[in-house]
Amino acid sequence: MGFPGSQNPRPTPRQISVAAQKIAAAQFSLFGFDVLEQSGSARFFYDLGVARSGGMMKVVVHGSLDGFWDLIEPYLDRSSLQTPNYHRAIDLWLERHSSHIICCLVQFGSTDLHHTPRIYLASAGEVAEQLHQGTDRLIGTPLTPRNSAPDEHEGLPARWRFTEERLANLMDGQEDEHRVQHLRLSAATA
Repeated sequence: MGFPGSQNPRPTPRQISVAAQKIAAAQFSLFGFDVLEQSGSARFFYDLGVARSGGMMKVVVHGSLDGFWDLIEPYLDRSSLQTPNYHRAIDLWLERHSSHIICCLVQFGSTDLHHTPRIYLASAGEVAEQLHQGTDRLIGTPLTPRNSAPDEHEGLPARWRFTEERLANLMDGQEDEHRVQHLRLSAATA
């Protein structure tokens, strides 16, 4: 089913991105979070700030129609004739996103608006680990580039599904990380 009045039934990457962000914001709101949406030049390293009961998470949102998210493509060095170093690209991606960022992956099954997309949540570290494992096995995972055996890709971990329990685990992880950083700062200044 195409979009009403559209000559091209397939949405652009920008339209997918906008739809994913809005759906993610709505989902966080339905789970009782206050949602701050970043936009334009105000957008730094995350798309949404979500807060509840004193805890806050920075969230980067990625949408996909086909279950593949080209997260590391911009970090691949294709200037040499050698095979790109995917592990290095993954590490660069993780450096940019740091452990403070939560990734919200919105998977639209198709352009059919009658189907609700699947939504996954993972820390940047978990995403990097999944990417490294897919690269090590030399088969594609839904987070790797499309040229890595798409017919053999595995699904995202079921524990990443957007649920109340998953949100609580990620919020607890964020709070633990903030405590560790605070202790490191205190020790460094003492």
